[in-house]
Formats: sequence, structure tokens, C-alpha cells
Amino acid sequence: MAQFDFAQVLEWLGSTLPVSGKVGGFKQDSRAVVPGDLFFALKGEKVDGHEYLNEVAERGAVGAVVSKHYRGESFGLSLIRVEDVLASLQKLAKSVLARRSARVVGVTGSVGKTTTKEFIATLLEGKFRVGKTPGNANSQVSVPLSILNSEGDEEVVVVEMGMTQPREIEKLIAIAPPEICIITKIALAHVSFFSEGIVGIATAKAEILSHPLTKLGILNSQASAFSAMHNNSCLKMTYALEEEDGNSDFILCREGSLFYAKEKEGRTSPFPLPFTATHLCENFIGAAAVARGMGMSWSEIITQAQKLKVFMRRFEIIERDGIIFLNDSYNANYTSMKAALLNLPVPRAGKKRIAVLGSMKELGSYTEQMHYEVGKLALSHIDYLLCLGEECITMVEVFQKENRPVEHFLDLQLIKKRVFELAEEGDVVLLKGSNSKKLWQVLE
Repeated sequence: MAQFDFAQVLEWLGSTLPVSGKVGGFKQDSRAVVPGDLFFALKGEKVDGHEYLNEVAERGAVGAVVSKHYRGESFGLSLIRVEDVLASLQKLAKSVLARRSARVVGVTGSVGKTTTKEFIATLLEGKFRVGKTPGNANSQVSVPLSILNSEGDEEVVVVEMGMTQPREIEKLIAIAPPEICIITKIALAHVSFFSEGIVGIATAKAEILSHPLTKLGILNSQASAFSAMHNNSCLKMTYALEEEDGNSDFILCREGSLFYAKEKEGRTSPFPLPFTATHLCENFIGAAAVARGMGMSWSEIITQAQKLKVFMRRFEIIERDGIIFLNDSYNANYTSMKAALLNLPVPRAGKKRIAVLGSMKELGSYTEQMHYEVGKLALSHIDYLLCLGEECITMVEVFQKENRPVEHFLDLQLIKKRVFELAEEGDVVLLKGSNSKKLWQVLE
């Protein structure tokens, strides 16, 4: 992690405090503060960072960025008073990144962002010194913190950019302007914040293409169909699986147990991948398209592809007592639910597929329809359905109407107990739902 002169940090923040020394890191969670950190006292819906300044001081922070309206104790901290703490965090990250030579790759979309980001970073590591936003850090707070807490010597930084409302990605690209960006599939995620439905979501995601420094946008062919993706001047190229769109610029084809990629220059020789699930293959060809845009050869890409790993809670395969669990519990919308159901492995002969599905959140007026669609699809792909959450009642009714086995729960511990009563050696169990349902705890 790079260290900063405290005086330089103060200058970037517009402060004239007479303070010297070093800043070793930047935090907004008081529990994570270590000696030498600078703390940002952010105020959220439930927590106000200003209430934790004493804890921060005890943990050895060198200072804290606070609201100019704060009138409490300093607890021995150097307090940097600002108009807006979040805006100051973002301004500082923007200033730091602008002084580095790293090329930025931006990643957004409704599904597969984190996996695609991880795949891009792994592929690019075959040629560059690469940094990336950790885990699913893709928000207005976590992106600037990731930049500030990076090593600082990266040649390429891969930045995942998420949103729940319009204009949020626009703010992120102002901090980290991408040279190349990629947009995965667009789906009804956080749609309760968008009166125009999926069109509004696509328009907000397309903000990643709008920075004047962006040279190339890599679009999933499904995302490319939205007119908002073409309201700017950067070059666009598309990617897809062959069965979804054989006319894209980058296409992944399957040939038995192997794959090959096609682009205008021709096709590659067949090569293996560490997975066969279609949504993971789609994430790979999108990541490969970015790597091609960064100047990598197909031979370099294919070599690195053998190192790809599925990220935690994203279609993660875990065996427990002979039962195959597909832990895809990080989050859920209809598109990702469909991908999980269509890619379930075949259970042992005579055994069953069980889906443990949690409700999908922030769907607004689409809530009943989307849960109904998932229920209809699940009918032809699973043998037994366990549902968690009030919104799932629509799925339950679909199964009940067809006299198919289904159970409905409102308590996570009860559904966890039922999973291990029902599942047997040789069965396949899918765990999938919105992050708030915490279905990964079934395996804890």
C-alpha cells in the first residue's frame, strides 16, 4: 500500500492544517482502522462516522475528515473539516489516480460484474502489473477507498462500477476515467429506482461510455441493443456466445469439450476452460475482448485463461458429504437466476436437483412477474423447491399448481435445517437469492 505525506493529502483536500507525517491508509469503517490511517467520518442512513472518532483515535488513526458542522471532541485527532465528507473522499481519490500512469479498465452491467472484473484482471496479469477493486467493492465509497489503498505502482487498474440510481456511474468515471470499459448484460436489477424500467437501467449503465478519455467500449450483444449505448462517440465492439449472437466482434464457440474464439482476424485453435457454465463462458469472452483491446495476443490470453477461478459465492461448487452445492448466493435478479438454473450439473443417477431460492429485491412493480417467471423456469430444471422470503410466494404457487414439491420459509435457520434433512448423497443443491437473504449461511 502506498504511503502519503499528510501535508500533500491536506493540500488535495483544501485544508491548511499545520500537520506533518505520513498517512498509511484510508478507512471509513472504524473497526478496520490501524495505526497511521486517515478516517473519513461518513454519515449513512443508520450510522454516523462522527460517533466513532474516539474508537478511531484509540486505534491509532492520525486524523479524520469530518463535516465542518461537527462540534464534538477531537480525541487527539487532527480533524480536517470539509463541506461534504463523501465528496472529499472522491476528490482525493481522483487527485491521486490522476497523478499516476495507470490505465483504467471500467466494468459495469447488471450481472456478472465481479466475475468479469476478476477474469479481466487475471488475463491482464499475463502482460501487465495489475490492480483491481477488491471483492464487490463498486460503490461511491468503496471505489475511491480502493484507489487510495492500492499499491500505487499498477500499470492497469480494473475498476468495478456499480449503481442503484442514475448518475452514480457518472460520478465513478469522474474519479477513475476508463480507457476501456465493458458492459455486461442489462437486467431488472434495482429497477425500483428507475421509472423507465430496463431502458432506464441501460441508460444509467451507459454513463460509463461517456467520459472523453474513454477510447473503447466492449458491450455484451444484449446490452448493445439499447439505444442509450450509442449516444456517445467512443468506439464500440460487442461480445457474445455463438448460440446467442454469431455476428458479434468477439464470439466464443464450443467444440466438444473445448472452446475457440472468433473475431474478424479469424479464429483461435481449440482450448480448454476451467468451467463450462454458459454465463461464466460469457464472462470469459467479454474479459478476453478487453484483453485484446489492451494489446494481448490470443496465445497470452489462453495461457492466462487456465488460471481463471470462480469468485466466492458466484456459482461456486462445494461438495459436502457427497452433496454438490452450487453457491451462487451473492445476489439475484431474473437473468442471473435463469443462468444458474440452466447450468445446474446433472445429479447422480436416481438423485435429485434441489433449488433453495431466496427472494429478489428492489424489483418494484416487477416483483410478482419476475418471481413468477423464475418459478415457471424452475419447473423444468429442478425436482424440489425451497423458497425463502415473502416475495417468493408467487414461485410457491407456480409449483403448487403443478403439484410439484415445494416448501416456503421466512426463517433462514429453518430452511437451513430443512436442506440437510432433504438433501442426500448424489444430490445437487442450488443456493441463489438476493444478498440480503444470506443463503451462503446454509453452508456455515
